[in-house]
Amino acid sequence: MPSRRDFMGGMGLGALVALGAVPVHAAMAAKPAFRAGSGRADIVFPASQFPIDGFTGQHDPLAVRVLLLDDGTTRLAIVVVDLTSIFDDLITAIKATVTDVAGIAAPNIIVSASHTFSAPHVFAAGQTPPGTDMKANAAAWQAVIQAARQAATRAFAMRQPARLGAGVGTSRVSVNRDVWTPYGWWLGADDAGDTDPTVSVLRIDRLDGRPLAVMTNFAVQSSVMDGSVSSTGGRLMTADLAGAAMRHVEAQYGPDATALFVVGAAGDQAPYLQASRPVVNADGQAGRIDIHEAGFAIVDLLGARLGAQIVDVAGKIRTADMPTLDIRRENIQVASQAFPPRTGRATGPVTTFAYTAGSPVSLPVVLVRIGDLALVGVQPELAAGLGARIRDHSPFAHTMVATMIDGGAKYMPDARSYDRYTYEARSSSFAKGAGEAACAQIAALLKQARPATR
Repeated sequence: MPSRRDFMGGMGLGALVALGAVPVHAAMAAKPAFRAGSGRADIVFPASQFPIDGFTGQHDPLAVRVLLLDDGTTRLAIVVVDLTSIFDDLITAIKATVTDVAGIAAPNIIVSASHTFSAPHVFAAGQTPPGTDMKANAAAWQAVIQAARQAATRAFAMRQPARLGAGVGTSRVSVNRDVWTPYGWWLGADDAGDTDPTVSVLRIDRLDGRPLAVMTNFAVQSSVMDGSVSSTGGRLMTADLAGAAMRHVEAQYGPDATALFVVGAAGDQAPYLQASRPVVNADGQAGRIDIHEAGFAIVDLLGARLGAQIVDVAGKIRTADMPTLDIRRENIQVASQAFPPRTGRATGPVTTFAYTAGSPVSLPVVLVRIGDLALVGVQPELAAGLGARIRDHSPFAHTMVATMIDGGAKYMPDARSYDRYTYEARSSSFAKGAGEAACAQIAALLKQARPATR
């Protein structure tokens, strides 16, 4: 029987739906003051429905966070949900909820999973993999939609004149997860590997200077508790590293401020420490060493460390009036490979592997301009080096590269990863070179989106 992660990977290319380009809506004349609103709501799972997708309980809350922006001409919403990934039907339902509450059209709404690995997979009816508890899945679906409605309602009620600004800092809570072993490249923690420590922060203030929302983009998977089980054998839901960091930020600014985490190019990045640590045994087989509940101390430690850096960056940002909002949706063409390659999700290190070429595929790209900040959104989990390349070639003063936007499409590694036969390359639906080609095309789109004059 295929695992749930195999089932998710098989749906990756199905998520690459064709989206027509949406024209930019930019204000060219005098307009009302810029307004913003934000809201957060916990996803409440009925106790009677546990276990849900293998989880027997919950350690800390999963949440939906909503940010609404309005420059007088363009209105847009950014929604972040504490799930591993979000499939098309649930994305559609979340967008419909935000449209109903805030009146924002679906093309101007982006939905992102925070990518915690310790959350249930929530499927639409008719798309559930074998063995799914249909009643528990339906309850989880309703819990997510209810939280989305509550968060959007709070954000809509919170709307007010606002100012914003962006800044960057550095954090070392992540590490490259591809390591060399005598049997080939596998998962672990490589201190010498490529990583992107850049923490990008957008701060939105009320007119009195108090933060209304803080949005962070950082290249790390929220996977401290990935695969970890409690000493009694059950798994506990947790928003993991991103959730702990966002709660730290929200605690600094009070209950009326919302902190949103949009995961960056983290396909080959992991938290520096994990509760369930990947290892390769003497016989070359992959295994894990689990410290169980003790791992939540790592979540708290790394979350506080990342959260403190976000607060430090946010505190140095100078906010400004009247930012212009644009949003457009484009499609680029990239090379693919057959997925799952041969036997499906990689299960251990190898020293050779035969990739199977596929047909070119259309990759949706969302470009959001918020003043001097550009948010690039894609579905696949880019390698950190690819995210840094996009940012380095962007003409904007600040650029966030966000993945898991409006769906998921597994990994898009850099070319070297294919030569190393890494987990990401062998589990990808994209061919060698697709990542670099995508970077070049996205850089060109950013140049088109950047106006010649301000």
